[in-house]
Amino acid sequence: MAGVGLNILLYTWFPSYTDDDLERKLKECGHRCLHIKDVGAAAEDRYENEPFCRKFKKLLSEGSFDCVFTTNFFPLIARVCHEEDVLYISWSYDSPPNLESLRDMDHSTNRIFFFSMDDVKNYRNEGLDNIYHMPLAVDTDKWDRIKAPAEKMQISLVGRLYRSTLPVLLTKMSKEQQQFFKTLSDIQLKTPDKYLLSEFITDGVAGEICSTYAAQPGVELRPNRKQLIYSVASYVTHIDRLLLLKKLSEKYDTHLFTSEDINEYASMLPDVKLHGQVSYEKQMPEVFKGSLINLCPIFRGNISGIPLRIMDVMGCRAFVMSSYCPELAEEFKEGREAVMYKDAAEALEKAAYYLSHEDERTAIAAAGYELVKKRYSYEGQLEKIFRVVFK
Repeated sequence: MAGVGLNILLYTWFPSYTDDDLERKLKECGHRCLHIKDVGAAAEDRYENEPFCRKFKKLLSEGSFDCVFTTNFFPLIARVCHEEDVLYISWSYDSPPNLESLRDMDHSTNRIFFFSMDDVKNYRNEGLDNIYHMPLAVDTDKWDRIKAPAEKMQISLVGRLYRSTLPVLLTKMSKEQQQFFKTLSDIQLKTPDKYLLSEFITDGVAGEICSTYAAQPGVELRPNRKQLIYSVASYVTHIDRLLLLKKLSEKYDTHLFTSEDINEYASMLPDVKLHGQVSYEKQMPEVFKGSLINLCPIFRGNISGIPLRIMDVMGCRAFVMSSYCPELAEEFKEGREAVMYKDAAEALEKAAYYLSHEDERTAIAAAGYELVKKRYSYEGQLEKIFRVVFK
């Protein structure tokens, strides 16, 4: 393996689902790994925080580390690593990345990996040459140890329905601006295979919105282009998931497991069985293994990448039905290793088919499992990362 025997500082700066897996796999691959958990760092300023920089610099001085590794890019860590001439590896599992600017991304010590090829292209187009593509990984051995429950659900969705700030933002816009965003949201909702938001929500549009807000006494909101795009993407995702669950639950036993307040959705989704949040390590894989169909409607702001949720469903040898995803379509054969839909109507049609064709459903789940086990293991993905970093 490239870079065998490295001394790695794995720094958890926000509540990450993958860092415990990373620590275990790095050690199994023969590396020394000091894992520091400092999830409070996420609540602080990620661009200006001198106490954090002093603390992190002291940590580096005490360890003789070959590299620092984080899930998602942390600007302050990048800055300190550059000052101390230590390689900094970040591997993102969020798309789009929650980054306000390009600040601290261009350091020569950075090696920044995104799971979405679209994010890679966007940042390379900004002139960054230290950006790389790396799909996410799954530990199938870990999920193999979770037993499938005896009682089965027909259909389930684990995840948020994405409450959006767009309805609030609209209240302070002009009628023309409101109509623009409502029309764009409606068109994007009906166009799942093409991302329109970044094309139509320009810096000019954001500037006009800010001018409208500035002309109103007491309105302090000044959303930038990225924030407006995220707000609309969240809104479209919200409507998308509500329509999907409503349509499927009218005919099938459908469950939602979410960290959001389930009481908010009781009237909107009267036929859906609503549950609270499940734990990542035990309850989530039990839901996956106990569901005949696992829904994975992808966040509309993630334009191309295969989300961690899909990897985990497949890693549980469970059947996944995902909204259309370009990289999933490239890597997995439709109807053989995964199943995708383009809208709620097609999802209903495919759910009816696969619920009544158990042998095909089971075969697809098994094929998806074998593919992620072979191509998307932590060992394999980490080896690829270290080949790039230590080439």
